[in-house]
This record gives sequence, C-alpha cells and structure tokens, in this order.
Amino acid sequence: MRRHRLIPAHALLTVAALYTCSLGAVQAASGDQPVRPLPQASTPAKTEIQERKTSLPAKGLFVGDQLSAAAKDKLTELILNALGLHVQVALVVPTGPWQIDGSGKDERDLTPARLNAVKSFLRERGVDPAKIYVESRIDQSLTEPRLDLQLLGKPAND
Repeated sequence: MRRHRLIPAHALLTVAALYTCSLGAVQAASGDQPVRPLPQASTPAKTEIQERKTSLPAKGLFVGDQLSAAAKDKLTELILNALGLHVQVALVVPTGPWQIDGSGKDERDLTPARLNAVKSFLRERGVDPAKIYVESRIDQSLTEPRLDLQLLGKPAND
C-alpha cells in the first residue's frame, strides 16, 4: 500500500496567498489613506566656489614701486565686489610680456617690490596674507602685459 505525504496547512496558505496576489492588483482597504509624498528638503546654501576678478594693464599700474591711484581704485572695486565672500584664494597673475629682470623702471618691469605693493594692498583690505599667491601665466598672443587678480571663495554665512 502506498503512503501519501501530507502538506502542512501553513504551506498551503502561503501558496494560496501568493497565487491570489499574482492574479490581480491589490485593492486598498476602505479605511486606508493615500500615501503622502515626503516633504522636500530645503535647498542647501550655495557652497560652490565663486570668483571675482579684474584685469589691469601694465600702463599706469605703478608709480615707482607703488600702485597708482587708478590701480588702487580698480583693486578697491574688486574688493567691494567680493564682499560677502569668504576668500579662500587670492591670485595675483602677471600675464603677457613682463620684464622680470629688474633692469629699469619701465611700465613693463615687474619687480618684487611692485608685487609686494599689490599683496600689501590686498592684505590691508582684509585678505589673509597666507591665501595670496602669485602665479605667472605665459600668453604669447598678448602684446601688452597686464596684471590679473582673482578672488576665489565661498559665500560667507555671517
């Protein structure tokens, strides 16, 4: 005589429930409430790096080893445009055919004293001296030297 094996009742109920779910969409019960979307997270404060820059031609930039009044005005304008920025980097970028050998007092001469005059001006206006960098860029297409200044930073939170 053959023996039949019995399937446990809980296994049959599980199979029946899975079969029922696969036949059609599950209907919401009458007392169920619709799912509400999560509230939108507030937009984080802008933290991307922002840049303020100016470009000064060599002509009229210095009187001796000091900045000219016109150069000071342009640099002051740059500082005012950067209000609200926490300056992380201040780049002083001599671009074009500057003469760096210190052979004369020409407008094209870029001496350490002249660079220090620019850095001192920025420092006196609140730029951290540890964040002021000088970076030379060679651009063969330029016929006249110029001094570019870039202030890079994130918006201040205070």
